[in-house]
Amino acid sequence: MPGDARDALRQAIKPPANVKFNFTDNALAADIVFTTTQSPSYAVVAEWLYAVAAPFPTLADVVTSTLITQFWDGKPDALNAIADNGATPTLFVTTDTLRALAGFFGHAPAPNAPMQVVAQDKLVEAVWAARPASWTIAPFDKLDARLKVLTLDGVSLLHRNGNNDYWLKVRVTLPPPRRGVEWVQSLKSKPLTNRDESRMTILAMTGVTALTRDTAWMMEQKGVLYPSEKIKNWLTTADIVHVSNEVSFNSDCPPPTPNTTTMAFCSAPKYFDLLKDVRARVIENTGNHMNDYGWQPFSYTLSLYNQAGMVYFGGGRTITEAQKAITLTDHGNVLGFVGCNPVGGAIAWADGLNDGRPGSARCQSPYPVMQAELQKLKASGAVLIATLQYDEQPLGEYSYNTAPIQSADFRRLIDAGAAIVSGSQAHFPQGFDLYRGGFIHYGVGNLFFDQMQSLGVRQMFVDRYVIYQGRVLSVELLTGIRDDPAQPRPMTKVERRAFLQTIFKASGW
Repeated sequence: MPGDARDALRQAIKPPANVKFNFTDNALAADIVFTTTQSPSYAVVAEWLYAVAAPFPTLADVVTSTLITQFWDGKPDALNAIADNGATPTLFVTTDTLRALAGFFGHAPAPNAPMQVVAQDKLVEAVWAARPASWTIAPFDKLDARLKVLTLDGVSLLHRNGNNDYWLKVRVTLPPPRRGVEWVQSLKSKPLTNRDESRMTILAMTGVTALTRDTAWMMEQKGVLYPSEKIKNWLTTADIVHVSNEVSFNSDCPPPTPNTTTMAFCSAPKYFDLLKDVRARVIENTGNHMNDYGWQPFSYTLSLYNQAGMVYFGGGRTITEAQKAITLTDHGNVLGFVGCNPVGGAIAWADGLNDGRPGSARCQSPYPVMQAELQKLKASGAVLIATLQYDEQPLGEYSYNTAPIQSADFRRLIDAGAAIVSGSQAHFPQGFDLYRGGFIHYGVGNLFFDQMQSLGVRQMFVDRYVIYQGRVLSVELLTGIRDDPAQPRPMTKVERRAFLQTIFKASGW
């Protein structure tokens, strides 16, 4: 059985202090036996789930149990489709995983199945070094954000209820004990697992939202909830939804007209129902247009967030509030958020005109206030998320590529303790960086905003982070595109593959 499952079972058994208690590998001599042998009369006391994964910049998204079984049984080319170059991929596993898989399949892998056994602390590096023809099978709780988890037989371990119908699962069972049954009763009622959803948080991070201009006009024609109709489940199935809303709600907002190019933005208060509909829980206020119609609408907007139970960061009624990191707890995980706006203009910043107005959090590289907030929260064990409302065109034009100065600034926040750094400014999605154990997305793209002038501004990501027991375990990239100014939809397989190829190339992969 999996070594970690064995260790967990040993810790879970609590015999009385006066009982002599020994562990043995001799099942015939034991009073209590744990085994991976399956029988309808045996209680399941532990379930260990194994993810199928590949290097993060892999284009393939899915795999099947049939193909994995064929690989194990000596038909390694069955899995050629998960290698971006179409070659037969090498499976990298640890010794413990190899033993568990041999038990799962009932035999050792075929001699011609290309495989390498590596130490746990070298696994990710080995998989990356052999890409694009490499993959791994790893215990769920040992995943790493540098790996891409593949959907197996239509079931994703990155979604809720992933345990139920998942195939690659080692079950540890308990035959009726000869003695000591009372010591293991609790295991029968709640099996141990390496994937406990009560300890798992799904965080959805999004890009630019600006409910104005043509987006607002379409909402007037087709309904306030029209923008989210085709991707709503991407957000509502997450535990925490982050929205970077860059425009204030204003009861005096002029009615929208189509095809306008105005750069003074406001949103009708009724549009707030869209944020509630997608279950937005964390609002980022680092946008450049919060005070386009004066400071009063932004103050009113903050009141709407308060009334709805939404928390916000990156902007506020005072400089202190705008710059302060916020924390929230979900499924036992503490998450911290901090963000700022180095671009402005001054009218957008809190006290930007020296008049005490509310606004976004002003900052300049090297972001001393953000670094201090991150370092303060790091000691608490929180998973830290930093966002920047960066220059929208750091290379002089919209681009998938990242400017060196942008890379240096985002990496600086990882150095200060952030686990995730996300670029909120990008109307044009940008690439990724895996730096010193942190995950950087330089630009997520528009969520709800009307730009249609090029392919790039129509493309977008929703990044779904899986946080497990205080660690970023994996990142799922959901990709969308807009056919009209207001409503994104999921990309087709062909669109997604081309988009990911472009973004991964821009990331240096």
